[in-house]
Amino acid sequence: MDEMAYVETLFGHQDDVTSIDAMNRERALTSGGRDGSARIWKVIEESQLIFHGHTGSIDCVRLINEEHFLSGSDDGSLALWGVMKKKPLKLVKNAHAESPGNGCQATTDEAKWISAVAALQNTDLVASGSRDGSLRLWQCGEDFKSLTPLFKIPLLGVVNDLHFASDGSFLVAGVGQEHKLGRWWRLKEAKNCVCIVPLAKRTSR
Repeated sequence: MDEMAYVETLFGHQDDVTSIDAMNRERALTSGGRDGSARIWKVIEESQLIFHGHTGSIDCVRLINEEHFLSGSDDGSLALWGVMKKKPLKLVKNAHAESPGNGCQATTDEAKWISAVAALQNTDLVASGSRDGSLRLWQCGEDFKSLTPLFKIPLLGVVNDLHFASDGSFLVAGVGQEHKLGRWWRLKEAKNCVCIVPLAKRTSR
């Protein structure tokens, strides 16, 4: 941008915008909560692409590269998308299925609510967070048509945000006792904190 100034207001979502992401192209990716849509806004063309696939509120989105993105929903599902298709390339239901078992009075659906996602840009590595007591790392398959679980990282609390370091050396998680969107329940055993998870690169043999 030549100047840091107001450019345009984009209209389309029918509910609160819950997440936003962008890379190098003049586009923005957003999720619209309970309107059930993710949208890619083509700023220069003044147009938008609309994507549907989750049955619940879409609360977090993240670009993997300029052609693919990841989303998470309060219905417990994790979705992989391609910008050329309006339905998910892969939908993983109950991606965080286990109940937290920590004494918090919450339903099973609340326990597996996907509250944060992250992507190591231009790779096949993505991550998701909920309140089930663990972060989860996933590998995107060929042509982004599959998601394979790699491993879980124990972490007590509600994972409200996730970001990879640009070189993939660590993953940062914003963790709270409560969900970022509302105070429906509280995990008293958890701490409001920022957690840095070192990631070791796999060496080729």
